[in-house]
Amino acid sequence: MPEIEAPENGPETEQFPLEPRYHPIRKVPRAIYDFFASARLAMVLLVTILVCCLVGVTVFRGPRSGEMIFDTMWFNGLLVLLIVNVACCFFGRIWGRRITLISFGMILFHLSFVAMFIGIIYNSLFFFRGSMRLTEGETVQNGERGSYDAVAMGRFFNVLWLKGNTTLNALHLGYKLDGVDKKRAYDITVGEGEAKKQETIYLTKNLDYKGFKFFPDQEGYSVLTVLYDKQGREMYGAYLPLQSLKHSDNSIFYTTGTKTGPGSLAFPYLPEKPLFDLQVAYRPDPVQEKSGTAFFMVKPLGSAMKHMDQQAFQKSGTPLGAMYDAGDYRLSAREVRYWVSMKVSYEPGQIIVLSSLWVGLFGMILTTAGRMLRGRRESAKG
Repeated sequence: MPEIEAPENGPETEQFPLEPRYHPIRKVPRAIYDFFASARLAMVLLVTILVCCLVGVTVFRGPRSGEMIFDTMWFNGLLVLLIVNVACCFFGRIWGRRITLISFGMILFHLSFVAMFIGIIYNSLFFFRGSMRLTEGETVQNGERGSYDAVAMGRFFNVLWLKGNTTLNALHLGYKLDGVDKKRAYDITVGEGEAKKQETIYLTKNLDYKGFKFFPDQEGYSVLTVLYDKQGREMYGAYLPLQSLKHSDNSIFYTTGTKTGPGSLAFPYLPEKPLFDLQVAYRPDPVQEKSGTAFFMVKPLGSAMKHMDQQAFQKSGTPLGAMYDAGDYRLSAREVRYWVSMKVSYEPGQIIVLSSLWVGLFGMILTTAGRMLRGRRESAKG
């Protein structure tokens, strides 16, 4: 039989959005199908989703955008409706038609488009992202909220999936692998029982434990601050993580506080009874690692910082291991360790999105190849 050529106004030359000309599901009320396959619905959904995305990245931004838009049920409902609309618009038009290389490529492309949105919706509902900070030798519970500085998760994420512990065994400076300088690397252990995994991670390598990926983020100093009474009896001790702040001359200042500036904290930590506000700073020795001078500022609970306090703070320099007289108490920076902040990420829909992109690319290649072959045949006939 001679080959039947596709009509000039066939699906290969038509533009999206299209109204379906054939309804494959005869038993379903046509009005419902027409609604889901409507080109007007497609345009409304696309414009609405685009506006929501613009608002999410310009008005709210950061975690707030997820709470207000991207992680909400109504926004994911819009994406689901768009998936159904695209499927009905396209597949309703090709139903029952002859499969060619061009149409097969278009089918793959549109299937990948649908799969990509399914992956995005699945990921937004089940994802987990957290920031975990540990001091060398410290072990924390993965499933406890207190183990994380910041947490964001999908509506249907189950915290029971966060099993086991995470331990920071050591931080390696100047870490080299096969002669390549990786700068900083972190020896960590993650998991529980026989399923525990111990690996050394760095900037370009993460640890994957049952779908949860652990990425290195940043590091700093943590000072073991010990509290004594007036007679020198030890009362309390804790590792205080210090922030890395820059002076105007670009020198680094390590102190308690936040990323935006120095600050004090109630000491001792809860659930112990706090006795005073304490600011601790550290000046590392330029020659000997984990050695240097500590600085202390002790103030009544809730009191504001004064200029004279800052002057006294500068004069409070005490070598590591030595005691500082703080009036009714004594303080000592017994040792310094490194703390490390790690990103913990669970993105279950990511593999679906990445796979769909490759399938869509393959579909575009097939469609392009089919059009080129058809063009050659038409030229040969002419």
